[in-house]
Amino acid sequence: MKTTSHISVLFIATCLLAIAACNKKQDYTPKTTLADSLISAATSVQDLDRALFLSDSLLETGDISMFRSCYTKGSIYMRTGKPQDAGAILKRALAEKPQNAYDSLYYFQCLKAMVEHTDQKNDDEGVLRIALPAYEGLYALVSQPEYASEAYDILAEILQCVGRSQLNQGLTTEAEKYFEKCYECIQKVRALDSSWKHDYYATVFLYTIANSYSSRHDYSTAEKWLNYAETITKDMANKDNVPAFITDMSWSTYYLDRATISNGLGKQKEADQAYAAYKRTQYAKTDIAQIYEGEYLMQAKRYAQAADVYAIVYQYLAEFGSEPTLDNIAYLTKKFTANYKAGRNDSALSVAAYTFEYLDSAIILQKKNQAIELSTIYHTQQKDAEIAEQKAQLLQTRVLALVVALMLAITFFVIYAVIRRRQRIRLEEKNQQLMIANARAEESSRMKTKFIQQISHEIRTPLNILSGYAQVMTATDMEIDNETRNDANQQILENTDRITGLVNKMLELSDVSSRTVISLTDHVSALQIATQAVLSSGIEDVAHLEFQLQDIEGAGQALLSTNEQAAVRVLALLLDNAIKFTAPAEAFGHQPDIDKKRATLLITKLDNQIQFIVEDTGIGVPAAEAEHIFDEFVQLDEYYNGTGIGLTVARSLSRRLGGDVVLDTTYTAGARFVFTLP
Repeated sequence: MKTTSHISVLFIATCLLAIAACNKKQDYTPKTTLADSLISAATSVQDLDRALFLSDSLLETGDISMFRSCYTKGSIYMRTGKPQDAGAILKRALAEKPQNAYDSLYYFQCLKAMVEHTDQKNDDEGVLRIALPAYEGLYALVSQPEYASEAYDILAEILQCVGRSQLNQGLTTEAEKYFEKCYECIQKVRALDSSWKHDYYATVFLYTIANSYSSRHDYSTAEKWLNYAETITKDMANKDNVPAFITDMSWSTYYLDRATISNGLGKQKEADQAYAAYKRTQYAKTDIAQIYEGEYLMQAKRYAQAADVYAIVYQYLAEFGSEPTLDNIAYLTKKFTANYKAGRNDSALSVAAYTFEYLDSAIILQKKNQAIELSTIYHTQQKDAEIAEQKAQLLQTRVLALVVALMLAITFFVIYAVIRRRQRIRLEEKNQQLMIANARAEESSRMKTKFIQQISHEIRTPLNILSGYAQVMTATDMEIDNETRNDANQQILENTDRITGLVNKMLELSDVSSRTVISLTDHVSALQIATQAVLSSGIEDVAHLEFQLQDIEGAGQALLSTNEQAAVRVLALLLDNAIKFTAPAEAFGHQPDIDKKRATLLITKLDNQIQFIVEDTGIGVPAAEAEHIFDEFVQLDEYYNGTGIGLTVARSLSRRLGGDVVLDTTYTAGARFVFTLP
C-alpha cells in the first residue's frame, strides 16, 4: 500500500509541475505587485536560479514577506530534487505567525508544500501532526474574495492528504469525513472560478483518493470517487483553452484507474476496454505513466506485460531519480517481482543484484543527505539567531540538532538491518520455490520417460502381431483354412485399429494445451451424443461388462449448441476408461469373472447444464488422486495397458467446449466421472 502511495505522490508531483508550466499569472492581489511579478516571471520560464536570487534580494529590501520568500525557495528546492533544503525552509516559515491575509495565503502555501514533502516520505503521522492543527485557519482565508478560489484549492489538497494519511492508519470513518470535506471545497472553488485549471487540480485530488481506496482493495468506494473525477474531467475537456496534453493526461489517468478498479470488481470486459483506451493516449508513452501502468498489469496478473513495462525503470531512475534513494527501491522491487512471476528468472536475478548495489548507494546517499539537511537547518537557524541576537538559543538548537542526528542515525541503522533481514528472508523463500520447481521438473521428466516406455510397449505389441500374421498370410508354401484366415484378418484389423487409436490419442495430446477455439455450431440432442459415444467406444459389445444407457426424466431430449465430434470424443474416452478398468489387468490375464462388472451412462439435467455420468464397478480411483489422474502420462495401475493421456484429452476438450470433466469422489463402488456441457 505504501509503494502505491509513493507512485501516486510522484504522479501528483508530475501533474502539478505541468500546471505550473502553464501558469502565466496569479489569481490573487500581491502585496507588492512588481516584486511578486518578477519572481513569478522568473519561475514561469524555469529560470530558477534567478528566482532564488530575487527572492533573497526582495526579502532583504522588504518588498516581499518572509512567507512569500520561503514558499518560493521551498517550491524551487522541491522541484530541483533538494527535499532536505525545502524541508528546512518550509519549517522556518511555519514557525512564524502571519500578520495579514496576504501573508496567510503564503503561510498556507508553505503548509501545503510541507504536507506534500512529509507525505512523500510516507510519514502519515507527520502529515496529521502538521495539517490537523493548522488547516482550520484556511476557512478564515476563504472569506477574503480575492483569495477565496486559491485558498479552497490549497484546502482541498491538504484535506485529501489528511484523509489518505488517516486511511493508511486504518481510520476509515475519519478519512471519509475529510475526503467529503475535500470534495465540498472542490465544488466551491469550481463555483467561484470556472477556469479549467481548478478543474484539473480537482481531478488530481479525486484520482488520488480513488487510488488510495483501490490500493486497499476497497474497489466499490474507489469507483465512487473515480466517477466524481470522470464528471469533472468531462467538464474540463469541454472548456476553451485547455492544453491538449492536460486533457490527454487527465483521460489517461482516468482510464488506467478505471481499468484497475474494474479488474478489482471482477468486471474484466470493462477493465480491458478501459486499458485499451488508456494505451491510446499520448501520456501512456511517458516513463512515469508506464511505471503506473505496471501496477495495473501486476494486479491483473499479466506478468509478462508488466515485466516489459518495467523495462523503463532503469531509464526512469537515471532521468528522474538521478540520485539513488531508499524510496526508489520500490521500483526495483516491482521490476524484480514482475520478471520473476513472468518466469524470466535470469532477468529477475539481474534486477536483484542491481537492487543490492542500488541499496548500498542509497544508504550512503541517505547519510549524506541527512548531513546536508542538518547543515541546512543549522545554517538557517544560525542566520536567524544572528539577526535576533539570540546566541543562547542557537546553542540550544545545536544540542537539539545533535540529538536529532543521533536519533536519525539509530533509526536509519534499525531500518537498514530490517531491510537486509527481509531481503535475506525473501531470497531464502525464492530458493525454496526454485527447489520445488526443480523437483516438479524432475518429476515431469520421469513421467515423460515412463510415457515413452509405455508408448514403445503399446506400439510394439500390435506391430509384432501384425508382422506375425502378415508373414503367415504371405507365405507361399503354407495352406491356410478359412477359419484361420478369418481369425488372422480379424487380428490384423483389431491391431491396426489399436495403432490408429494410439496415433489419434497422440495427436489429441498435442492439442491439449492449444487455445484454438472449437466452433460450437452443431445443434444436437444430448441422447444423440451419448448414442454415438456408445457406438464409438463399442462398450455394448464388451463380453466382461453389462452396460446400460439411462435417460433421466427426458434429459436426453435437450438440444445442445456444441461441437458434436468433440463432445462424442470426450464421452467415448470416459466409456473406454470404464471398459479398461473393469476388465482384469493385463499382467493377470483375461479370465472372465463369475459375476460380470457393470457400467452405466446416465444423462441428467442440473440447472442449465446437461450431465453425462459414467459410472462403473471397476477398480476405482482413490479420492486423493482425483485431480492427479487428469495430468498428462499419469496411470495409477501399471499392470493395465494404456498411455495415461485419455483423461487429459477428455478434460481439455470438455473445457474448450465450455464444460468440464471431474471425478465424483463420493462414489465408492468403482469410478464415477461427470461430464458437463452448458
